[in-house]
Amino acid sequence: MRVGLAQVNPRVGDIAANLDMVARYLAQAEDAGCDLVAFPELTLSGYPPEDLVLKAGFVADNRAALEKVAARTGRCAVVV
Repeated sequence: MRVGLAQVNPRVGDIAANLDMVARYLAQAEDAGCDLVAFPELTLSGYPPEDLVLKAGFVADNRAALEKVAARTGRCAVVV
């Protein structure tokens, strides 16, 4: 099993930019023949999200982004 570890610097609260970053790293991992690529905790929301999690729609937007990651996943599993 080949594992890729993504060392990334997500932007707090910028789910769209973080999703694009995850997609780029996932593509690189797949090109490198990885079976699994792991990202740091809270990669999609950025760390620390603090009071952003209390804003209407923020959690739903995170879930939608996670579903997009799942849809883009091919033979390489992703941990975010």
